[in-house]
Order: sequence, then structure tokens, then C-alpha cells
Amino acid sequence: MATDEKSREEGRLISKEEVARHNKKEDAWIIIDGKVYDMTNYVSKHPGGNAILRNVGGDATSGFHSQPAHFTVGNYIKDKLKNTHYVGEFKS
Repeated sequence: MATDEKSREEGRLISKEEVARHNKKEDAWIIIDGKVYDMTNYVSKHPGGNAILRNVGGDATSGFHSQPAHFTVGNYIKDKLKNTHYVGEFKS
């Protein structure tokens, strides 16, 4: 396993302040269930349009879990996010 893969699996700890700095469409990080994701490249593809921007730079957990579509595909989405957009673990 490459070093990058190992550190990605273990995840680095990311503070609330660091997440908060990534709070715009061109630099969009969110927290879901204690994991931090860089959604910058996904914002324009998000099926809910700009709804994703409501929580950039912060915790999107409740917004994520309140979407009816996520009730059925939520685990699939989180697995996909982990493989493509994962940055690290949220340090509360």
C-alpha cells in the first residue's frame, strides 16, 4: 500500500477552523458523520443544485440525512465519497 493510500485510510484530523476556511463554491469542504470531504469538483454536478452550498465550510450531516433520496442510497453515497472526496476525520 502506498503512503498516500495509507494516510488517506487512516485520515488526518481536521479542525472546525480548517473546515470553515473552505466555505465557497470554488473551495467547498463539508463534514458528514465526522468525516471531512472536499466537494469542490462535485458542486456543479450535485443533483440538488446549489443546495450543497448551504453547508460548505461546516457540518452537513443533518442536511445529508434529511434528504429522502439518501434514505435508500446514503451508504452508497458515503462509500463513494470516501473513495473520491475524503480529506480526513473531523476533530471536534
